[in-house]
Amino acid sequence: MGHKKTTSRLGLSLRRRQKVGRPLKLKVKLKSGDKKKLKDLMSRGRESVRVIKRARVLQVMNEGKSAEKVAEMVGTSVSMARGIGKRYMAEGLDRVLREAPRPGKERIFKPKQEQQLVAMLCGPSPIGRARWTIRLAAEESVKRGIVPKADKETVRIVMSRHALKPWREKNVVHSGDDARIRGEDGGRSYPLRKTSES
Repeated sequence: MGHKKTTSRLGLSLRRRQKVGRPLKLKVKLKSGDKKKLKDLMSRGRESVRVIKRARVLQVMNEGKSAEKVAEMVGTSVSMARGIGKRYMAEGLDRVLREAPRPGKERIFKPKQEQQLVAMLCGPSPIGRARWTIRLAAEESVKRGIVPKADKETVRIVMSRHALKPWREKNVVHSGDDARIRGEDGGRSYPLRKTSES
């Protein structure tokens, strides 16, 4: 008998906890100007699906429907419907429909620095190196003060954009006392042989 009382009390306390944890019903009331904007937006049909969905969520919420019902009617998640309602109340219509532009990652090579990298790659490779490689280009661009830091992928993208492939240099003769000829596809370089005529 005492066992049954304990289990019924336990069940009652669990039900109470569940009720406490449920989110409050979100009541969204659109301003008259916002209602007109949403109606115009929906009738135009020149917006993205994301914007149309958000507008529809607000319209249905304005009718007094719960976030669960709105999600079911519009075809979105309950958390998204609730988030749209909360954001409208906190930030207004424009901020709900269109998100603020997100700042992208700042470019490592700005146009001027990109030109310097291209000029460096079009010149001779460093002393002791037969040809440029992506890793060498990244290291040298930092060493020469073109950029404070550079990774291989960033350098590869710049080179690709300018169609640079210095490692594929074929049979290029460099002038000067230490003239050397490079092998096929930028292979190992060899000193030029002096002929009997010279």
